[in-house]
Amino acid sequence: MKQLLIFILCLSFTTVATLATTKTLPKGVIKADVYVNNFSIETLGANPSGDRETWTEVSLKDGKMSDIYLLNKIAESIETLNLDTKLANSWEKQITHLDLAYGLTDKITLFANLSYEKAVLDYTLAYFEQSDRINGFIDDIYNRVPDKATADNMNDIFVGVKVDAGPVSIAYKGTDSKLMVGHDSLEKKQADGVQELETSRGYSQHHFYLFKDIKLLDHSLEFTTGFIALGTLTQDFLDIKSCEIRPGSIFLAKANLPVSLSSLPLSLSDSPFSFIKDLSLNSSYTVLHHRKDYIKGGNSAFSNTNPDTTAGYSDWTAMPKSSGFVHMANLELVYQPAIFVRAFVRGNFILANDTTGQFYNFPGRIQPGNMILFGVTLFAKNPFVSGAAANNDEY
Repeated sequence: MKQLLIFILCLSFTTVATLATTKTLPKGVIKADVYVNNFSIETLGANPSGDRETWTEVSLKDGKMSDIYLLNKIAESIETLNLDTKLANSWEKQITHLDLAYGLTDKITLFANLSYEKAVLDYTLAYFEQSDRINGFIDDIYNRVPDKATADNMNDIFVGVKVDAGPVSIAYKGTDSKLMVGHDSLEKKQADGVQELETSRGYSQHHFYLFKDIKLLDHSLEFTTGFIALGTLTQDFLDIKSCEIRPGSIFLAKANLPVSLSSLPLSLSDSPFSFIKDLSLNSSYTVLHHRKDYIKGGNSAFSNTNPDTTAGYSDWTAMPKSSGFVHMANLELVYQPAIFVRAFVRGNFILANDTTGQFYNFPGRIQPGNMILFGVTLFAKNPFVSGAAANNDEY
C-alpha cells in the first residue's frame, strides 16, 4: 500500500539521502545511512455506500463500523450489531532504514535501499467483540479480527544508480520481482483471529529523477524533478476479493535549500557553542501529482453484498477522485563532526492532500501524519581503489 500520502510513497522522496543532490560519491567511497522513521496513520477514507465514488475523510480514532460497506450489509442480517462502534485506537508504524551507496567511479554511484517495518493496528475492544458476534453468525466466510493486527517483516528492496552528467545528475531506482520481499495483500496472513498488515506495496516501482543545483547568493538551491511508474497489484481484503488495481503514475518536483550554520554571523570559537560550525540545516518543499487509478474485477466473496452498485468491473475503469496533489515540507538538521560520520534529525510534514479516492488502500485513503526521523551516516573508503578526495560536505 502507498504510504505517503501519497502515502507512503512520501518516504521515498524525503528520506533517501542518496537521491538528495546532484553529488555522486568519489570512486571507492562507501556510504551507509541508518535511520528510524516513526509515524502514525491518522486519516482514513470511508465509502459506507459501497459505490466506490462517494468518499468521506474520517480520523482513524473516529472511524466506525458504519463507515465500512460490508459491515452495513451484514448488519441487515444481524440486528444486534452496533454500527456506531469505533474501529481502532491507533495505528503505529516504525520503519528502520539502511541505505547503502558505493562510488563505482567519481561520476557513477550505485545504491540500495533496505528497510524493516514493525506496525501495530490496535482495534478497540468493542469492535473486537462485535466482530466475534459476526463470526458466530457467518463463521464459514468471515474472519474475526484480532485485538491487534501487526506487521513484522522486510519492506521491498530498491536498487539504483546515479550518474553525474555534467550540468545535471540523473538517477534511477526500482523494485520488481525477487526484490519485492515484503508481504503484500496475497502473501500476508489472514485467518480467523489473525490479521497481518502489509509491508509490500504489491506492485513494481520504477523511479526516474533529474537533479540541478542553482547558486543563490552564497548558497546552492537544489532542484529535483521525478517520474514514478507503478505496476499492477491485487487487493484481497474484507469483501474486495481478487481486485486488480493499476495505481496512477506520479510526478514530483522538489526544492531544497541547504545552509551551513558555520556561514552565519555567529561566534563559534568559544565553548560550548563551537559545535555549531559542524551543523547544517536543510529545508525543502515537495509537490507530488498522482494520476488516476484504474480498477478491474473486485467481485465480493459475500453473496449478499454484491448488488449492482458493488459488482466487479469487467474492464479497467478509472477510479473517481483518485487523481490529485500532495504538498509536503521537510526540515533536517545535520551534525557532522568528522568526514566519516554524521547524525541527523528530520521532520516531514504533510501540508495538503486533495486526493481522496485511492481505492487500493481499502477501505479508501490511508494517510500518515507528520513524521520525525533520526539517524546516522557512516562513510568508509575502499583501500584498493583511488578516486577524488571527499570534502566534509560531500554528498
